[in-house]
Amino acid sequence: MSLKYGIFCLLLSFVVLLLVLKNVDIWTHPLEFPPEKGAEKKAEKRPESPSMMAGQKNPAPIQSYISISEKNIFNPERKEFPILGGDTKKTIVRPQIVLYGVTIVRDYQFASVANPGRPLKKGERELMTLKIGEQIGEYKLAKIASDRITLEAGEDSFEVLLYDPRMPKRRMDVKTEAKPATITSTRPVPAPRTAGPPPPTAPIGGPVPASPPTSIGASKPTAPGEQVATPPPTIPVRPTFPSTDIRRRIRPIYTPPPSTPTQNMGGN
Repeated sequence: MSLKYGIFCLLLSFVVLLLVLKNVDIWTHPLEFPPEKGAEKKAEKRPESPSMMAGQKNPAPIQSYISISEKNIFNPERKEFPILGGDTKKTIVRPQIVLYGVTIVRDYQFASVANPGRPLKKGERELMTLKIGEQIGEYKLAKIASDRITLEAGEDSFEVLLYDPRMPKRRMDVKTEAKPATITSTRPVPAPRTAGPPPPTAPIGGPVPASPPTSIGASKPTAPGEQVATPPPTIPVRPTFPSTDIRRRIRPIYTPPPSTPTQNMGGN
């Protein structure tokens, strides 16, 4: 048992000795810093280009630099260097024009055209009325004939026919504001009542008065020279009925008159 403890203590003392030696070596040895990456790049030598080497061998004369310094780059009369290259012309696209009609009255010449591919603004109509000299897109109206118009833009020009089978015309939709229908109602007005004589009523409990007899006189003889005036024919009067809103009146109760005694022709 004591042998094991002796071996363990011997190993432990050996490890402690190594650590002491390493510690002394670190404290006594000078510090070494690693070099930076930027310093390494700067330290690298760049290969000289052949042009620089040729320039160093054959330096330019000083007179060339003096001529450059004498030129004023801020001179107002300085001209820019011409741009080398071919002349590029802007290609003009012909608009799709449809001719709907022309108006020619002496000096009054107008054409009604439409451009279906043109975007319309708010409140703008597709059909336009142009006179000579006005433009549609990049083209100008140059001539108006009875069956065609001519549009020009620089050196390019083309004609638009009135009756062109390749350009079918469509009917323009005219938008009209639809006003709401107004409904008016009228109340029936009753007809005014005409005041007339009240109907005759029979007396209650008394005899009916007899109408006086009318005497028919003989016709008077007329002289041969006299003219007899004939009364105008009577026009039948159409009865008037009361309106529907008149209240029903209370009719009087009709009582027949008492019978009158008859006289006997023979005596008693």
